[in-house]
Amino acid sequence: MCGRFAQVIKHDQLKKLTDELKLQQTSDQLELNYNVAPSQTVVAIVAKADIRYLGFFRWGLIPSWMKEIPDKVLINVRSESILEKPSFKASFIRRRCLVPATGFYEWRTSDKQPFFIHAVDNDLIYMAGIYDLWTGADGSYVPSLGIITTDSNEIMKPIHHRMPLMLDSITWDAWLNPANQDPKLLNSLLVSNSDVNLSYYPVSKYVNSINNNSPECLQKAESAIAQEDIFSLSN
Repeated sequence: MCGRFAQVIKHDQLKKLTDELKLQQTSDQLELNYNVAPSQTVVAIVAKADIRYLGFFRWGLIPSWMKEIPDKVLINVRSESILEKPSFKASFIRRRCLVPATGFYEWRTSDKQPFFIHAVDNDLIYMAGIYDLWTGADGSYVPSLGIITTDSNEIMKPIHHRMPLMLDSITWDAWLNPANQDPKLLNSLLVSNSDVNLSYYPVSKYVNSINNNSPECLQKAESAIAQEDIFSLSN
């Protein structure tokens, strides 16, 4: 699953993101969030017609047909059942996005030790998501999104059995193109993460509290465990 992540996109990374994804509308600076939690506002890359831009969404999908915001925050969407559930299917076909992140947090199942998972080169990762636009009876308007998850790859398995689906530059165009509405074609993009080049390290339980939002969330824990030792502990 993906229950927390870091969206610390600084000016130089934002410029690179804008160029690589060919955004027509962007921002000079984004709020730095070291500990993104459900229901908070996140930035995502979306496309409308031929225009790509940065949109701001509540993390927790609210299907547009719902009469009110659900109590349970729907932050993750399983890739295996995305075409089977009405809550997801329409958004998957028509409203897809990319959620850029510095990395994400996961708690090891065996002992609840938190880890920070990131790209080996420390570049941004791009998590696949779907979004919807909800309007309340009182006229309130809430854009929201959910992050798609899949089975963990070999790197992640020692920590958790699920992970966010990450897309690379080869699939960005097809994923963001709103004209792509063929379920079979879209489903083929939900590929394995086995080739994603990731690394991770343990962080302190400071990150457990959603009230903590500072660079300390990303600091390696003093009692750091080498990645090869994590594999041996899981066997």
